[in-house]
Amino acid sequence: MRVQRLQVRPEDCEDRNMRAQIVLLVAALASAADLPRFDVASVRLCSTGFPPNAKAGGGNASPEALDINCQTLKGLIQMAYVIFGDGHRVNRSPTPIAGGTGWMDSDRFDIRAKADGIENQILMHGPMLQALLEDRFRLKLHRETRLVPVYELRTAKGGPRLRRFREGSCAPYDILATFPPPPPPENPCRSFGAMKEGIVTIEAGATLDEFATAFLGSLDRPVINKTGLRGKFDIHLEYVPDEASPDEVAGQTIFGALERQLGLKLSPAKGPGEILVIDSAEKPSAN
Repeated sequence: MRVQRLQVRPEDCEDRNMRAQIVLLVAALASAADLPRFDVASVRLCSTGFPPNAKAGGGNASPEALDINCQTLKGLIQMAYVIFGDGHRVNRSPTPIAGGTGWMDSDRFDIRAKADGIENQILMHGPMLQALLEDRFRLKLHRETRLVPVYELRTAKGGPRLRRFREGSCAPYDILATFPPPPPPENPCRSFGAMKEGIVTIEAGATLDEFATAFLGSLDRPVINKTGLRGKFDIHLEYVPDEASPDEVAGQTIFGALERQLGLKLSPAKGPGEILVIDSAEKPSAN
């Protein structure tokens, strides 16, 4: 069957709103056409036993290939459209996903894919994985903004306990700049979160907007900075994750730790948040 090319020019449309939509559509199609795609891709059901609540992730850390183990479709969507969706890596709370059916949360898939001459893992995990999901899973989705549960980061009673970051005191180091992360320079600026013996430690020179998004992004809802404090701060925070038993680890939850150590607090609220809505998807076609 021959497909006829449809040519639509914005200037041919008399309606102003429709012209604007056509301009945006043409720009999106042109951008999508410029993105590289995988030359070969294998999508298979995960062949190993996998506990229902276990976390899946990447396989071999080869720069030339995408290697994902035992991930659900909704997990793949979070990876492709949220964590790496804008062509760079971010660390934030998951975006809620609405729609879809049960297999999208239960069936797990192994993905192996490669494109000649491409060694950019962020590109592979983001825009290129989006194209693969739309091709092999026939995935269609859209974004909506709704009122969702959030935490507002505010100053606690007694005021903030923050020390200003001193510019030039360390070498800038963006651990999220590439994937896998680059080797650190000498005297790198601190920017990490790590767990040892049940205690999470955050060390960062960051604005409170960055702190809320990148370092509090693992909470169960998005965090919005409402402190009104600007500029960068030296942040050191230690807390015990909620899932840890107080009898096993001596420490504070993140709510108490923020108030006692930094003079900040998290307040539950409602705020505008983005959600992803699955319009349709199919189990992947055979390789």
